[in-house]
Amino acid sequence: MKLLVFSDSHSHFDKMKDAIEMHKAKCDCILFLGDGIRDIEIIKDMYPQIPIFYVKGNCDLMAQDVEIEQLLSLDNFKILITHGHKYGVKGGLGTIAYRARELNADAVFFGHTHVPFDNIIEVSGKNIHLFNPGSIGYEGYFGVVNTSGKVLIKGHGKIQ
Repeated sequence: MKLLVFSDSHSHFDKMKDAIEMHKAKCDCILFLGDGIRDIEIIKDMYPQIPIFYVKGNCDLMAQDVEIEQLLSLDNFKILITHGHKYGVKGGLGTIAYRARELNADAVFFGHTHVPFDNIIEVSGKNIHLFNPGSIGYEGYFGVVNTSGKVLIKGHGKIQ
């Protein structure tokens, strides 16, 4: 399964559109990690054939009906998606990693920092994949994740 992962579009949905156009032939799902709910709603209308899951970020003040986290089961993986502000990701990743462990997630995808990040840490005897695609809106970063069995193959792309 091929996932496109976006965060922090901040009113620059055009960069998400460019990335989707590059990958849409093989894109099974889009994950949006907040700070641009209006943008992802435009994308939903443009690409109704692609399933989209999303959460709100700290700048999505008007999105009262959108959750700040979701636990997804995709291709044998439990993935927690969240923006990350609630877990203080700018100051460290311990709290968000423990939240993922608490939910028995295999991975947590988050945004908020605008900086791409990809690492695995052990929390209470379980490996947790931590993945941040970076900001699509300002820096043009996005994530491409392939699932294969119980392995996540993650990478970053960039729109100029």
